[in-house]
Amino acid sequence: MFLKYSIITAWSVLGFYRGMKAYDYNLQNNYLEKYTYLYSIRFLYGALGFGIYINPFFLFILIPKEIYRIEVDLRGLEDEKKTDYYNYLLY
Repeated sequence: MFLKYSIITAWSVLGFYRGMKAYDYNLQNNYLEKYTYLYSIRFLYGALGFGIYINPFFLFILIPKEIYRIEVDLRGLEDEKKTDYYNYLLY
């Protein structure tokens, strides 16, 4: 039972982290160039990521993408980390 809750907590925290990173990526690449960096909006992106990752409907989309991200990290493909597919939540 403890393991189950630990996995759910870790997965949802990962979603929160991915959401915040998606906001940072959007601002770095001038997709949101008219906006200034706001921590409140970054937090909302994190909450969106949390909601997406905790929702079981998206599980079959997110697991292959996380496997892709793990492979990119393990192989050290730094150019791949700068792509839209790596940085967006569901894209």
